[in-house]
Amino acid sequence: MKILFINANQERMPDPVPPIGVAYVAAAAKQRGHESSLFDLNFYTDFADSLYEKIREYEPQCIGLSIRNVDNVAYPKVITYLDHYKKIMSVCRKASSVTPVIVGGSAFSLFPKEFLNELQADYGVVGEGEQLFCDLIDSLEKDNIPSKNNNSGPTNDARIYYPVGLSLAFDELVPDRDLFDVDTYFREGGSINIQTKRGCSLRCTYCTYPLLEGIKVRQRDPIKVVDEIENCLKKYGVDYYFFVDNVFNLPNHHAIAICDEIIKRKLKIRWTAYVSPLKVSEELFAKFSEAGCSSLDFGIDAASEIGLYAMDKLFSIEDIKNSALWCHKYGIKFSHSLILGVPGETKESIEQTITNIIDCKPTAVILLIGVRIYRGTPLARKLIEDKWITEEKIGIEPVFYVEEEVREYLLERISSLADERSNWIVPGLKKKMNARFFKRVRSRGVKGPLWEAFS
Repeated sequence: MKILFINANQERMPDPVPPIGVAYVAAAAKQRGHESSLFDLNFYTDFADSLYEKIREYEPQCIGLSIRNVDNVAYPKVITYLDHYKKIMSVCRKASSVTPVIVGGSAFSLFPKEFLNELQADYGVVGEGEQLFCDLIDSLEKDNIPSKNNNSGPTNDARIYYPVGLSLAFDELVPDRDLFDVDTYFREGGSINIQTKRGCSLRCTYCTYPLLEGIKVRQRDPIKVVDEIENCLKKYGVDYYFFVDNVFNLPNHHAIAICDEIIKRKLKIRWTAYVSPLKVSEELFAKFSEAGCSSLDFGIDAASEIGLYAMDKLFSIEDIKNSALWCHKYGIKFSHSLILGVPGETKESIEQTITNIIDCKPTAVILLIGVRIYRGTPLARKLIEDKWITEEKIGIEPVFYVEEEVREYLLERISSLADERSNWIVPGLKKKMNARFFKRVRSRGVKGPLWEAFS
């Protein structure tokens, strides 16, 4: 079967993100004998005519529409993407009214019923698509109708396919990067993404990773991970990588094994990752540095007792400060990602977080105001139980929780703080979100996260 994948993401702030999810599904489809092509909206502004022509010329037997984000999660200046996705669907239908469209991706997986109805797509795949998507297109190719869906999940909609279990093929697949323009992504985005594990056993109250990938952590063989890195280095000349696991350093032994393999092969690369200060040690940061770690993004969310408790974090303020100390010692740049305005937040807890973060002397701070509510998370269940919101009101249209008693204070305080401190980035207030500055930095050949430039 000829499949046209569409990467719907056009969010380039601060960087264009290579569509690794699509590349994994395409690799699985290729193993099944299917042919794939990609239309990548990341490099279009006005895409309608080009997409129309692509569909007419390629004549796909199936279209796979990948939608990554519901919105930009940046309160109060939040941007939603539903109308953008509707425009894509309109072009698909105009180009071919009979080609089935299957929607997937993390955004769809969070609100499958709503997106399927809004987009009027034919089918939808929830969660990991390597097996589900391929089973569906195999059936469409064989019978021109999908096999009976015996697992329509909580939506009770036979057009929506839910996973029966977790993907068993994850460690056996390498994403098909030939599908997208690696050179342009590396030049304009500063890195190429690598995934070393799926799943998250942590219990952060607002987080969707356990919903999307499950609570069981499935690790790739470290040798295969570094094989993939070495192949990208030789084939594309990519020497900077982004480990996009939800938390790269948990479990520690897996991250260390990857570092040891990089060191063993003497690969001249640099890398960055999302990490947690949970269960860290000085030895871990020394190993990271030896293996080429350039920077780390700590998703701590808070640096106050109230904030850590509200989001059910398992690390302490001392852990945060020790991690910062070791980053400084081993020359690793680092950022702190924060969410303020959580349940129970006070002026005192806001100031405690600010003081502790300033004491850590991070390279950059990325601060979100309020918590985006997603159905199925512990926070959503608690707010429904407290009658703050109903389940029906949690959907594509974004709803944010901001502790009412500190809302006005928080907005004023953070706006002022971002003006005073050159390395505090606040997407929801458009602070330090200067596209021309970012483009200028990249034009100089700078690699890695753009927040590194704030040092």
